[in-house]
Amino acid sequence: MQPILQIENAGAERGSSFWLRDVNLTLEAGTFMGVIGRNGAGKTTLFHMLCGLSRISQGNVRLNGINMGQEPERCRKEIGTIFDDEYFRLDLSVKYAGAIYGTYYERYSQKEFLSYCRQFQVDPLQNLRKLSKGNYMKFQLAFALAHHPKLILMDEPEAGLDPVFRREWMNLLYDILEGECSILFATHLTEELEQYADQVTMLSKGRQIFSLTMPEIEERYKIVRGSKTQMDYLNQYLVGRRSMEHYEEGLYIGDGQELKPGISVSRPALAELLYYLDGKF
Repeated sequence: MQPILQIENAGAERGSSFWLRDVNLTLEAGTFMGVIGRNGAGKTTLFHMLCGLSRISQGNVRLNGINMGQEPERCRKEIGTIFDDEYFRLDLSVKYAGAIYGTYYERYSQKEFLSYCRQFQVDPLQNLRKLSKGNYMKFQLAFALAHHPKLILMDEPEAGLDPVFRREWMNLLYDILEGECSILFATHLTEELEQYADQVTMLSKGRQIFSLTMPEIEERYKIVRGSKTQMDYLNQYLVGRRSMEHYEEGLYIGDGQELKPGISVSRPALAELLYYLDGKF
């Protein structure tokens, strides 16, 4: 089975000076991929490139085998979006917005849309402007699912939401993956990704640092702690290090052969990878 999304050495323009360069990633069907990076890392530019809002300036992007550079409109119909920005007319009711915007998608079903709205407890007669942020996200998800996309893009959808709703939201997304749809999810809230993501891609200053499965991340990177002497011995294998009150800590990259007894080794949290890897390559 061919990948849902395949990006090869791709880059995109954003404005006149910001570029996303040399991105390579593969997203299989039914996969949840998180995209992490600090503000300005290129997450939104990547999503805009896939949506056609930023021009693909280098490389190739294929969605379900379709070349996005050659058939952009066909590709866009295979994508569902859940963005923090307001892309729908807010003066419309939920039901009417689905009917209006659904005409742009060949496989859209108003019946399914309303069914998802009931499932997500979104009132079809409510004006979009009056929806809470959480229900506006659910409206977007209901609409996306109703036109049967192969790929759903979510750019920082959880910002400003309470922890209880975020957990409900992530569980809801995880249930979606029982089908052939895949999710590309950009967020600052890395704790949720550690529980739900199959793969993670990290961007920094417009460049890709890695695109790995969670087991591959655990195998490649380790947080090590020890004395200054121990850390000096490992220094060539460390991306960075910092002094704590009673020990030193660093991010180790290697096969583990250099790790001697007495050195504490733990799996890095995604937030720790951001701390150590951002701006280093």
